[in-house]
Amino acid sequence: MKLVLLLLLGQASPAIEPGTWSTAAPLIQQHCAACHREGGSAPFTLLTHADVKRRRSFIATVLKQELMPPWLPSNKGVALQGDGSMPPEDRASLIAWLEAGAPVGSEQNPAPIKPMASATFPTDSIKVTMTEPFTIPAETIETEQRYHEDTWTFVMPVGNETPLRIRGIGWEPTAPETVHTITLLFDAEGRGRQRDEYDPRPGYEMSGDLNRDISGTNGGVGIGMNRMLLPESFHWSLPADADLVADVRYRPIGREMPLQDSFHLFPTEDEDSREIIAVLTAVNRLKVPAGETQHIAEDRFTLPAAMDVVAILPRSRNECRSMQLMAILPDGETRVLMDIPGWDGHFRRPFLLEEVLHLPEGTTLHSRFVIDNSTENPRNPFDPPEDFRIGKRTGAAAFTLLGAGTDEEGSAALVELSQWTMDRRGSRTRKP
Repeated sequence: MKLVLLLLLGQASPAIEPGTWSTAAPLIQQHCAACHREGGSAPFTLLTHADVKRRRSFIATVLKQELMPPWLPSNKGVALQGDGSMPPEDRASLIAWLEAGAPVGSEQNPAPIKPMASATFPTDSIKVTMTEPFTIPAETIETEQRYHEDTWTFVMPVGNETPLRIRGIGWEPTAPETVHTITLLFDAEGRGRQRDEYDPRPGYEMSGDLNRDISGTNGGVGIGMNRMLLPESFHWSLPADADLVADVRYRPIGREMPLQDSFHLFPTEDEDSREIIAVLTAVNRLKVPAGETQHIAEDRFTLPAAMDVVAILPRSRNECRSMQLMAILPDGETRVLMDIPGWDGHFRRPFLLEEVLHLPEGTTLHSRFVIDNSTENPRNPFDPPEDFRIGKRTGAAAFTLLGAGTDEEGSAALVELSQWTMDRRGSRTRKP
């Protein structure tokens, strides 16, 4: 019996049949074509057999390294809308086909993959466009950084004379192959305009956070995500005469690219919907010496009221290797909400939950970040690594939960305590 068991354990896994274009094309359509198409965010198309075959070695390499498709969360957390992860069996099948030379099979004229239809937005949406064109440079200014993502923020007046409830946001890009993520914020106090006035260029070279208000609180878009639609019965509040502040993160591609994007705001008249608020669990200050490979930073935040969560927005510097968000429920059960084993700020964006997640009062949010400030981290922006110290009110490394309390009083309590958390190493010293 032992001999039989040892023989079975020693057997190699059966080789995967490489298949043909007819078996590979559906996988490429499902996992690649949304970005690798004309007008998509990828630098080349993968819609025909010839497109794929000429790049088969490169595609096989990035699939083996799990760099593509670009999806940050693992399957350890809660279910997410538009899950872009690639099942292991699909990955193995496509790699086998590519390494076999991408055989076309018996087809004389292999049919191309049908591209996705262009995005459409509701007819009553409010279109807001960048007021001035901006030119994305051919190369990043900070050439000493081998992995750098430039950030520029733009302020656009919405022109609404009365307050509105917004359920969704759509993105109409002009340079999708260079822009990778945009986080959004409504500003009714003119803070973004003040910053814009200091910079004579279109927009300004800072993040989109405005004091305590976190960029992304009012949604975001990015690679493979040209809209963000809240669940029914939830809305963002857009004050009268507000501005839309867009934090745009892009990567130069070797040639100048004109940028003048538009955004579509989807209004709702649902008077019973709940206003979206932001709750933060974050590390406000980081101090990591050059060469340290595993600096652990953690935060805990206990909900003073119940919260229904609809989306999670992770963020950090690229020195971060991995991050995880857990919920410790009042009965002691620990649940992983989001797990990102390989952080890449290049692909950060809000992640909508498949279903609204109810967290009872007394739930403790536990966030954990692993920082690698060494040469072993391929995404470290400095080579050689440098000591860095950063303090940020809205979190140097953070998870932002978007949702609402079960009533207005609960939402107010959540916002008040979350804002105190952001300020706890600042001027305020007493807990409300």
